[in-house]
Amino acid sequence: MQNLIVIFILLPLLGFLVSLIIPAKQEKAISYVAFFTTGSVAIWIVIFTIWWIINGAETLNIREIVLYKSDNYTFLLDLFFDKVTAVYLLFSSALAYLIAVYSRHYLHREKGYKRFFNTKLLFVTGINIIVLSGNFETLFIGWEILGVSSFLLIAFYRERYLPVRNALKVYSIYRIADIGILLAMWLSHHLWHENITFVQLNDTAYVNHYLHEHYLTGLFISFAIILAAAAKSAQFPFSSWLSRAMEGPTPSSAIFYGSVAVHIGVFLLLRTYPFWSVLPLVKWNVIGMGLTSAIIGSVSARVQTSVKAQIAYSSIAQIGLIFIEVALGLHWIALIHLTGNAFLRAYQLLISPSIVTYLIREQFFNYKPVKKSKDRTWRRLIKNSIFVIGLKEWKLDGMMYKFLWAPLKKTGQLFHFITGTQAIVISALVFLSSAIIIQQEVNLPHVIAYAIPEVFGGIALIMVLKAFTERKRTFFAWGLVILSHFWIAIAVGFNDTFSAEDTIFYLSGVVLSGGSGYYFLYRLRQRAVFDLNDFYGHSMEHKWLSFGFLLSCLALAGFPITTTFLGEDLLFTHIHEDQVLLAFFVSVNFIVEGIALMRMYARIFLGPNKKDYHPVPLRDA
Repeated sequence: MQNLIVIFILLPLLGFLVSLIIPAKQEKAISYVAFFTTGSVAIWIVIFTIWWIINGAETLNIREIVLYKSDNYTFLLDLFFDKVTAVYLLFSSALAYLIAVYSRHYLHREKGYKRFFNTKLLFVTGINIIVLSGNFETLFIGWEILGVSSFLLIAFYRERYLPVRNALKVYSIYRIADIGILLAMWLSHHLWHENITFVQLNDTAYVNHYLHEHYLTGLFISFAIILAAAAKSAQFPFSSWLSRAMEGPTPSSAIFYGSVAVHIGVFLLLRTYPFWSVLPLVKWNVIGMGLTSAIIGSVSARVQTSVKAQIAYSSIAQIGLIFIEVALGLHWIALIHLTGNAFLRAYQLLISPSIVTYLIREQFFNYKPVKKSKDRTWRRLIKNSIFVIGLKEWKLDGMMYKFLWAPLKKTGQLFHFITGTQAIVISALVFLSSAIIIQQEVNLPHVIAYAIPEVFGGIALIMVLKAFTERKRTFFAWGLVILSHFWIAIAVGFNDTFSAEDTIFYLSGVVLSGGSGYYFLYRLRQRAVFDLNDFYGHSMEHKWLSFGFLLSCLALAGFPITTTFLGEDLLFTHIHEDQVLLAFFVSVNFIVEGIALMRMYARIFLGPNKKDYHPVPLRDA
């Protein structure tokens, strides 16, 4: 029966595919597919968990599918089931079903009714892949699905300015979490020289043996995992994105940012606990992060003017406490706390529209102005100062922009002199000469051979940063992203273990998605005007071009629908352990590239459509 675990993934995936082909006007059919899918998953999880407990509740590990295999690399889908998996699947499946039932009437006659249920089923698939993952590679598939579905649901009201803008903000933070996973995967390959599974991580003696000999490597992997967990669960310093994510419809806020998705960082810490728990510095870092987040969340929640923002910061505070419980080894308490917080926040968000309506009515009939206080004591001044700090959300949003996004933008703007012709000609010459050197095995001086991968990786990053900051030339920005992939492939190609077959496998997805993206942009250029300096909302009139370009962006960014996704992991396995700078350039490249691509999609196809015959909502609508 344990081999039937894969049903937890296949059922929501099948429901997602079926919902895609149902006409948008058939609301009842769309909702019934969601009911049946989420309900069946919930029932099957309950039955399987009871069977698992009766048979001793032993940890299960199922090696399912080898997606790609070469002489030095294997991408294996591995499934894993233990107490953490059981608890997370039970409460997430129950909430998925309940919110599907709620959403049927709440979103009745909404233009995006079908789109909501499509994305929700995709989200359930991603969550189940993450929770059932038995290694980092499998987890990363669900991790990417979760990020994209989050972006689509926050930008659900795509004709408005703020939902689209906030969706990009949240997706940018999610890409930071991706850096953590990518770097953890890269160094894990070098630490164990294999695709490490979570079953092996549970072997304390096995882990201690490697960490004793490679302490710094283990420390780096641990902090990469913490970075991913903190960004995904809105912990300090990434706390500000959660309130921005509430721009989506209430049901998506309930299941994503109140209950299931926001706790995925806790799940990651629980899953990798046997690895990082033996490092005291890492444990104290998790405790400090959780305590800081709890304080920030508690203060901010008490002074927010929006009910959704209050719930968001309350959830951040509780997740901070759960982080502390995980670090202290109180796993059952953490799981109970996690489940209780998820159900409570989902309930609060689902009833929030009714609460707001009641409070407005109550204030209208029973308003009593607050008397001004003449108390000028130091206690009052401190209280007022804390009030203002909480109201400003601790300036975390501005801090993220000042220390992270602004430097990236300024760096990209330094290369304003680059033109399309220059980029293509120089890239072609370098690619041709590099291919000859690699093919003929020309012996270069050691210093040059060692520096070339880092230099080429840096050039690839410059191209992506230029695409990220480009405001006018859409085709130029798209071409720079494609060229950056080729520069990375050549950079890693100078490492002796990266074969021509691996390069072709990786770049085949880049060529396919890049070519299709050019086609959709060209077709749109024949019908409409656009650049990257504003939001144009062309999805309103060009739905299929919007969908096709979105798929091209996802594929080029490494979403698991082309060989580019497997190629990214393949690249990291061939980056040597001492090539830290190259690993940094490649990981940042992939992250900024994903943000740049989704920014292109959002600015061209989302936002208000400014034509005279379309109503245009205000920017703060």
